[in-house]
Amino acid sequence: MKSLLGNTRKPEITFFKSGRIDISASVAKHLRLCGGDVIDVMCDNDELYLYVKVRQPNGKHKASVYQTNRHGHNFRTYSKILANAVLNECKTQGVAKLAVATPIIHEQYGTMLPLITSPELFCGAECAGTGIDLHLSFPQRERKIYVPTSF
Repeated sequence: MKSLLGNTRKPEITFFKSGRIDISASVAKHLRLCGGDVIDVMCDNDELYLYVKVRQPNGKHKASVYQTNRHGHNFRTYSKILANAVLNECKTQGVAKLAVATPIIHEQYGTMLPLITSPELFCGAECAGTGIDLHLSFPQRERKIYVPTSF
């Protein structure tokens, strides 16, 4: 039998080819984000870590976050360089909807959130042998394709 709902875990950070990066409230809470903070992604042995590079800097910076609405806790930023680098690491072209793992404390960079880029880790046991849904954007329209995990 096959589940019709499939994976029920919501993505916590989304990277778009256009450079838009949407950050959920849970990620913002873990990183203690404020408007103006600059985020970055660190790569270490094929693992990606999201962290705050600069807290409320003076002047203009790339990947500076802002709240999506006045009363919300979600944040957004634009950085085509950062988004394309993550898309390349995830081996996708359109959209990368990722979850995060338990935060770690790094002595130099502070709180870092490991990004879950593996579909098996993102879905957990519920996806074992059933496949996962990937959302890929194409220039004309967005398509949803089914990718089996077992061959």
